[in-house]
Amino acid sequence: MSVPTPPRLAVVIADGLRADVAEQAMGHVWALVEAGRATATRYACALPGLSRPLYATLLTGLLPVDHGIVTNEAVQACPATWLHDAHAEGLRSGVVAYHWFYELLSGERFNPLLHRQAVPAGAGIVGARWYFEDAYPDSHTLADAEALRQQHQPELLLVHPMGPDDAGHRHGGESDAYRLCARRLDGVLAHALPLWHAAGYDVLLTSDHGMGRDRMHGGADPSERVVPFVWMPHTGRAADALADQLALPLPVGSTGLRDFIRSHRRLAQAQASGG
Repeated sequence: MSVPTPPRLAVVIADGLRADVAEQAMGHVWALVEAGRATATRYACALPGLSRPLYATLLTGLLPVDHGIVTNEAVQACPATWLHDAHAEGLRSGVVAYHWFYELLSGERFNPLLHRQAVPAGAGIVGARWYFEDAYPDSHTLADAEALRQQHQPELLLVHPMGPDDAGHRHGGESDAYRLCARRLDGVLAHALPLWHAAGYDVLLTSDHGMGRDRMHGGADPSERVVPFVWMPHTGRAADALADQLALPLPVGSTGLRDFIRSHRRLAQAQASGG
């Protein structure tokens, strides 16, 4: 009797990516949507719409006012995450992300000379690459992720490119430079997605927050809050039909990512076992 293949999922959190700019500029991703091989929605991120609080919200499913990380300056561990959920089921994770994710998962301040590839305990992470410059290119982040995937074959892959956020803070969310960064990220994904799909990874793309024209985010304006959620299953089947089978629909807010990942894992496990 063959052993069912564990479900595989790649979660791409493109920092600071507005929904409207993603829809207008990311031609490859939206080609998959138009072809029925992906499905897309959008939602307003939780408040305050700051990066570190929202990283913790995306990981835990809790609002910032509930998990207690409400500023970018807080260096503390967040509560249990969907990485911990997977670890409890015997699944392994790989992470390529900004160093604030390391601090949220480890509870200690990041030291670039010591922690560049450090693996926080208890989350089932078998390989990690943490970058610490906001201008670290998205092409490098995706290349790091693919190298880590090939080396470890984790069941969960968390990839966090920072490009849109960095471009937005430098030039504003209405700028040509910000839009160009989204185009470039789409181009890198055009190379990575076929590899991940061929290896059996379903892929989702979302963001923590948007970006205002004043080069900032955190408030309630839609430009700062509304982010994309794109679901790209490796089967290439009509994504709407797949989403309908999930125990939960596509997330309607930042707190929904953890439950979506749990539901995906249950469905994938049932399909692998012929259920």
